[in-house]
Amino acid sequence: MALNEQQIAQAVELLAASHRDKQPLAALPDDVQPATAADAMAIQMALNEIIGVDPGGWKVGFTSAALLEKAGAIGPMLGAMPKNLIQTSPASFSRSDFTVPVIEFEIGYRMGADLPPRGGDYSQDEVLAAVDSAIVGIEIADPHYEEVFSQPIPSLIADNGVAGGFVAGPDIADWRDRDLTEIAIESFADGEKVGDGFPREGRCDAAWVLTWTANKVAQYGAGLKAGDYVTTGAAAPPAFLDGRGEWQGRFDGIGEVTVRFTD
Repeated sequence: MALNEQQIAQAVELLAASHRDKQPLAALPDDVQPATAADAMAIQMALNEIIGVDPGGWKVGFTSAALLEKAGAIGPMLGAMPKNLIQTSPASFSRSDFTVPVIEFEIGYRMGADLPPRGGDYSQDEVLAAVDSAIVGIEIADPHYEEVFSQPIPSLIADNGVAGGFVAGPDIADWRDRDLTEIAIESFADGEKVGDGFPREGRCDAAWVLTWTANKVAQYGAGLKAGDYVTTGAAAPPAFLDGRGEWQGRFDGIGEVTVRFTD
């Protein structure tokens, strides 16, 4: 059952307070919890207007084959990455910039041309022609729930798709001719190796994700803009930010991405 305007406003109020106070919610109350992507996006857009998100890019999640199957009709998870939380590597953030920060190592894109709303969808060829370069990076997801992995997908979408910060790393020079799912990744925390990238079957079709994002962002009235970054889903196991201050991703044949957190 669709949420009414009052229910959407109540969900927005709760999430806005969590963003403002940096205090995570246990969950949205059952009577204001969205069940559809439409309701979730209605909450997200109203939330972002209240908290003043100026998008510098877009986070996309639930994009691997297995996670797309789990998402079903809801589809991938979209969120606006605030421009003031986007840096180039090596980057430095305060822990207080986030509520429940989660470190994700990503393959993404930097747009070179606008893709404004229009009467019909963009084709994949049109979208890729508007790309400046594929890149590697570190996303700092920022959910506002105590137990993020137990939340239903629409609740995550409502929370701005849990988008937070982003650290842009080196360009992938041969990205048009390279299979991006085969880029080997090693992740490190304070110099100690903590993991490897997902195998090929655990990753997404990045070009498809970008095309979906371009059309979805246009549908909601914004459209991708030159300079925007678009992430395509975690390419290695995510990790909650703990006491370790420096996180690094090493992308084989491309380079390193580093982010430091201060108290």
